[in-house]
Amino acid sequence: MKLKEKIQEDFIKAMKERNEVAKLALSGIKAMITEAEKLNGNKPIGDQEVLKVLNKAIKNRKVSAEEYYKYNRPDLATKELAEVEVLNKYMPKKMTVDELKVVLTQIYDSFENIENITARKGRTMGEFNKKYQGLADIELIKQIINEMK
Repeated sequence: MKLKEKIQEDFIKAMKERNEVAKLALSGIKAMITEAEKLNGNKPIGDQEVLKVLNKAIKNRKVSAEEYYKYNRPDLATKELAEVEVLNKYMPKKMTVDELKVVLTQIYDSFENIENITARKGRTMGEFNKKYQGLADIELIKQIINEMK
């Protein structure tokens, strides 16, 4: 089952169960997917693009939660984080640090013909994001790549 279909199915289930948190989170994602499809010339998007939409939504909600805590609104922050939990169910399992190091080293070594270290690291990051979208925290990826020589 495609990710978009799974989200639709779970949205209907959340409505029937009167699960307001899941309903709100999933309706927001459905709207973001529809917007992405409009930008794609009204063509359906695949699972990779849906993962990008999910990543963006999760990141936005985490940032919102931080802001709410900053302005002493823990009630709203808790709501945002509850939606993050719902959305995280659709994300693939994250890679471990050891798995990341192996994959990033392989990608980095494949660009051995690039002499400029900064360009080589940038290409490594781009290639990783192309093949392994959403499988690791971006800051951890940057840290590992920056340790490479």
